[in-house]
Amino acid sequence: MNRLLISSGLGLFAAATFLSLSAQSPQAPPLSSHEAAGAKTFSTNCAGCHGADGRGGERAPNIATSRNIIALSDDDLEGIVKKGVPGTGMPSFSYLGDQPVKDVLAYLRRLQGKTSMVKVTGDASAGHDLFFGRAECSQCHMIKGEGGYIGSDLTDYAAGAAPDAVKLAITNPDDSLTPTSTVVELQLSNGEHISGMARAEDNFHITVQTKDGRWRTFDKSKLADLKHTGRSPHPRDYETKLSAKELDDLVSYLTVSAANAPAKGGRRRGQ
Repeated sequence: MNRLLISSGLGLFAAATFLSLSAQSPQAPPLSSHEAAGAKTFSTNCAGCHGADGRGGERAPNIATSRNIIALSDDDLEGIVKKGVPGTGMPSFSYLGDQPVKDVLAYLRRLQGKTSMVKVTGDASAGHDLFFGRAECSQCHMIKGEGGYIGSDLTDYAAGAAPDAVKLAITNPDDSLTPTSTVVELQLSNGEHISGMARAEDNFHITVQTKDGRWRTFDKSKLADLKHTGRSPHPRDYETKLSAKELDDLVSYLTVSAANAPAKGGRRRGQ
């Protein structure tokens, strides 16, 4: 009886916690049926150790805002829940069944604020072919270790991002640039022309990464000319080069890739 009362109390507290977080974010959608089912399972099986909000307790770590946990793919998390972690006190919950475990993960993702269940309207498979083919994204960017390296790794780029925001970044690449994401043009004293990304710069030196991935540092006093273009190397014609459907396919591929991104240690998101 006491266990039932405790479980019920935890369930109410978990629901109250989520409602409180939702109240701080008016745009947060209501729990889906799977998330609601996951919330109940979480309250009776997980909250006792990890806390009703998933942010840790006396017996288990924070799984709601820890970057290492957020960075794990859904498949990785499912494996942990089903198999447990020997030697840590984390038991196997495989007896719950496949769907209840997936429901718990759906609810956990909501606690984490990770929108891994973003609906995509395009064809992710076609988007993959575009990324590594006609759109030539892989010339500069990589996903899961494949592609170029002068651009940022896009494996989990779309994590938590709205599809429209991802599309805008593709069609308007110069809107939000950091100093290390802009192209510089260098003219050496021997007449050689160097173009690349300004990775580091001070009053005396500039370090540039060229398209072949090489990093080169130059003494600015010995340059014949140095021009900061203020633009990204990203093509600015994708809105006309790609059809509306192709853009949707590309966004869908990036979104699906992010939802299934492998763990990347602490690089993912702040706690």
